[in-house]
Amino acid sequence: MFSLNRQLISSTCVAERSVGEKQSPNSISPRPTRPRNSFHPFQRPLPTPCSHPYLSLNTPSKPSTIDSLLPKPSTTSSKISNSSFRVIRARKPQSGRSIADNDLRPHVPATERIFSWHTPFGSRHHADVANRLPAPLVESAMMAVWGALAPNTKSTYAAGPLRFTQFCDKWGITEEARMPADYALLCAFIGEYKGLQSGNTIRSWLAGLRSWHIMNHAPWHGDDSWVHLARTSANKEGTKHKLPLRAPVSIEHLSCLRRALDLSNPFHAAVWAVALVTFFGCRRLGETTLPVAAAFDPKYHVLRSTTILFCVLRDGTRSASFVIPWTKRTKELGATVILTAHRNGDSLCPLAAFKNHLDVNSSVSSTSTLFAYRSSSGKSKNLLKHEFLDFVTKIWSSAMLAHVLGHSFRIGGAVELLLAGVPPEIVAATGGWTSLAFLLYWRRMDEILPMCTSKAYNQAHLDRLSSILEEFRITHKIPSSLLVNSLSPD
Repeated sequence: MFSLNRQLISSTCVAERSVGEKQSPNSISPRPTRPRNSFHPFQRPLPTPCSHPYLSLNTPSKPSTIDSLLPKPSTTSSKISNSSFRVIRARKPQSGRSIADNDLRPHVPATERIFSWHTPFGSRHHADVANRLPAPLVESAMMAVWGALAPNTKSTYAAGPLRFTQFCDKWGITEEARMPADYALLCAFIGEYKGLQSGNTIRSWLAGLRSWHIMNHAPWHGDDSWVHLARTSANKEGTKHKLPLRAPVSIEHLSCLRRALDLSNPFHAAVWAVALVTFFGCRRLGETTLPVAAAFDPKYHVLRSTTILFCVLRDGTRSASFVIPWTKRTKELGATVILTAHRNGDSLCPLAAFKNHLDVNSSVSSTSTLFAYRSSSGKSKNLLKHEFLDFVTKIWSSAMLAHVLGHSFRIGGAVELLLAGVPPEIVAATGGWTSLAFLLYWRRMDEILPMCTSKAYNQAHLDRLSSILEEFRITHKIPSSLLVNSLSPD
């Protein structure tokens, strides 16, 4: 029922329908140009160096700019979308996320913080590059580096420089000592939040801090043995802040949702399609919805104009497939999402839900996301992640079902496919897991399934899954000791 063998599908399917047109291989899209008055990371202020490497008793003089080679930085940021730029304005900082006024760190959107927050070290490095290369090459180099990180990664990493700056401001650490941050300063930073934040949160902050150093070509001392010991300590003392394991979305969740929907309603049709495609495709919810409206970018989000291939296998099974341009693991290689029809008129058929969405929302703009819907005003509206979760959570809460998060669809879909008899190798490929990552993901199945308060899964299901995964481990010759060590904190 859940056959997902990609080789079989590709060798025996007959195309029935395709949405959108492929770009001619000989056509070349014009290279977008950066608008005037937009931020550019190479214009860095050069502050006066401080003599003491840690504590500054005097207020540094106001920095002067390196050159007038490029437009002045502003508190707006530009983003490429459909060969044009969209300006994203910085919002007012939330409580606890503000810093002292400083010309080195302008107020910009979080996604631009790693590139627009400066240090004396970074300013000198960028000035050196600007002196050695012509202006067009300087801009080209920086834009190439800038584009390496996905928008969500930029936003997540932004917390690192923010928290580190707050820490340094509090203790009077000089600008010169902040980059490159030596091992002792990094250990002190970890110690400041040890026990107050989870180990994973501190690890994420350090990852952002490391990226900030890399973007400024500064040495990174986060691999020092002291830092490793400090991180281990933070993991141990931060366990009380660890988030609870996610409960999976179950068939009972989906059945409850279906009863509450009117599939002729454009919004409901989009919600139902996203729910089943994300569930049975074992996808992350961020791959089928948008985190925020301003984050829309065709490089990372599948468009309505994408090519969709509808197929019929030799045994009569129907399927559909489309490519998402970006995933957390494969990056720009993307992934193919394959939806297989359920037989006997199953109301939870992902293919039927997908087709219904395409029909009900047929007037949606081709430049919108694949799961955009027609609003009450008749305009195309992209489905946002929080909008989707708020809607389904309200329905499930009223039915007294387990509270779930966005990642719960990926977990629940894999559980259902495994219980339906789909080979673990196919399930792993569907969700984009490597063999080891797949086993690590399900190592705590005995903790995950009992969290679901419904009757969808019982002890027999748990025993069956354990047997399937153990056989998978043996087949792929993965030692049990490797799994145990991988799950140990540091």
